[in-house]
Amino acid sequence: MTEKQNRSIWSSDHVNWVDITDPTPEELKEYSKQFHLDYHTLADCLEPAHLPKKETLPDFTFIILRVYDETARNPSSIQEMSHKVAIFYNEKVIFTVHRVHAALIEEIRLKYLETGIISETSEIVTKIMYYAVKSYEANAESLSEKIDRMEKLVFMGKQTRITLERLYYLKNTCRLNRRIISLSKDVISQHLTTEKDASALQDVKDLIQKLSLSFDETHDDSANLSNIYLSIVSLKTNDVMKLLTIFSVFFMPLTFIAGIYGMNFDFMPELRWRLGYPLILAVMVAICVVIFWWFKRRRIL
Repeated sequence: MTEKQNRSIWSSDHVNWVDITDPTPEELKEYSKQFHLDYHTLADCLEPAHLPKKETLPDFTFIILRVYDETARNPSSIQEMSHKVAIFYNEKVIFTVHRVHAALIEEIRLKYLETGIISETSEIVTKIMYYAVKSYEANAESLSEKIDRMEKLVFMGKQTRITLERLYYLKNTCRLNRRIISLSKDVISQHLTTEKDASALQDVKDLIQKLSLSFDETHDDSANLSNIYLSIVSLKTNDVMKLLTIFSVFFMPLTFIAGIYGMNFDFMPELRWRLGYPLILAVMVAICVVIFWWFKRRRIL
C-alpha cells in the first residue's frame, strides 16, 4: 500500500484499489489520464447533489452511493443528511472518490482485503454497498423510537409538548431516508458479483429491503401523526370557539335589552315603573333559562 496526502493505493495479485479524498483538479486530471476516464465525468462525480445511480462507461462501471452522516441534525436536504461515495471499477481496478473521510473504506480494507476474504473488485463494491446501506440502520431505529414517543404524547393528551417544527423535521427526515434507500435499492439490484460473493450480495439486498420497509412505515406513521396532531389542535380550537359562541348567545339578548334601557331619552314609559328594574331582571333570567333549556335539548351543552 502507498499513500500520498489524500490518496491511498492498495495493490494485490488480483486488484488495485485507489481511494482519494477531496481531490484537486490537478489530481483528477492525473487519474483521468492514468485510468482512461473522461475528466468531466470524474470531476462531475464530486458534485454533492448527486443521488445513488449506476452507469456503464466504456472501460468502467460507475456507481454512486450515499453514506449517512451521523453528525447531521435536523437535515433539510439529502446533501445535509449524507455524503457521497463514487466508485469506478472493472475487473482489475477499483477507484473510489469522496469529499469527506469515509471510515468504511479503511474498515473494508483491513477486514476483508488484507485478510484475503475478498479478492475481486466486484466483491469490494458489494462490501461498500453493505456498509453504505448499514449506515442508515441506526437512524431507522431512532426515527421509529421518536415516532413512538410522539404518538404516546399525542394519545395521552400531552400534544402541547410537541411542536409543528419537530413534526416537520421528523417527517422530512423520513422522506429523505426513504428516497435514498429507494434509489440505492435500484442500484444494488443491478450489481453483479462473483459466485462466492452471492451470499454477501443477498445480505445487502435483505438489509436494504428491511430498511425500505422500515422507512416506508416511519414515513406513513409520521404523516399520520402530523394529521392526528393537526386534527387535535383543530378540535381544541373548535372547542374554544364553541365555548365563546355559547357565551355570546347568552349575553347577546341581555346586552340588547340593557342597550335599549340604557338610552337617555326623556320619554321612555318604562323608566317610571316602580317594578321596572326587577321585571327586566326577571326577563333576563327567563331568557337565560330558555336558552339553556334549548341548548340542553339540542345536546349542545
